[in-house]
Amino acid sequence: MEEHKTGPGDAPKFDARLAEGVAYFEQMLEIMPEDRTTLEFLVVAYEQLGQHEKERKALVGLAQILVKERDLQALSDLIPRLEQCDDPKAKAILLKAKMMMGPAPDLTPEAPKELTDNEKRAFATIEAVKSELHLADMLREGGILGDEDAELVRQHLGASSSANDLFLISALQILEKENKPKCDRAIEFLADKFGTPPIPLGAFDVKKEMFEGCSELVARLRGVVPFAKLGSVTLVATLNPADEALRGAFAALGTCRYFLTTPEAVEAALAKVFEKKEDGK
Repeated sequence: MEEHKTGPGDAPKFDARLAEGVAYFEQMLEIMPEDRTTLEFLVVAYEQLGQHEKERKALVGLAQILVKERDLQALSDLIPRLEQCDDPKAKAILLKAKMMMGPAPDLTPEAPKELTDNEKRAFATIEAVKSELHLADMLREGGILGDEDAELVRQHLGASSSANDLFLISALQILEKENKPKCDRAIEFLADKFGTPPIPLGAFDVKKEMFEGCSELVARLRGVVPFAKLGSVTLVATLNPADEALRGAFAALGTCRYFLTTPEAVEAALAKVFEKKEDGK
């Protein structure tokens, strides 16, 4: 039998059959340009046929589909091929693939930085001034303060916001020093409006243990004094019954009943309780 010799223009029999398959899948690709199975076949077939430019295009197209489907295993298999492609599209899709396959970012929120004592005091002071300004506006709207009185209180409170020392911040205290009759009227007005009866705080022996579990900084800055227990209920003297957030700062005391008192009585009680403790320590 005479041996058939393959000439330069002849293709091996298996190459001819492969070329037929490629033609079929190329037609399929025109109909379904994002068909994964078609592209998988063409990448391999073009490599076999030595059609490297077509292989590269099919490879990039397949990689784009795998990125869209987030098939990390298949992408991992394609990375060596993509790394050999000197083509901008191939490099771009390679970068996306490596980013997807990299370790997941640590999304654990960073622990909040602990505030210094000075920062805590500054923040609490700002909140106190805001609340007391609101109380001054309420007293003006309630007819207790005229515009000049309200402005005087606002000016004093504004000066408090820039102070570095720990001291009582209270609209009632300013009134007590500047115009005591109006302070008394303000207490009556607030007692009626918020259901917080005035009490003679000086008649109670306030103990330091009553402050356990609540913010000493807020108590001293805002003039809040837990002064007695009645079963599971804590009786608390305040100078600003309008501030709901202030009440929340003493939630650790459990159920509380709030009463109004005079700034003078509050300062005396706080001085007695914290007399051995210097400011800021």
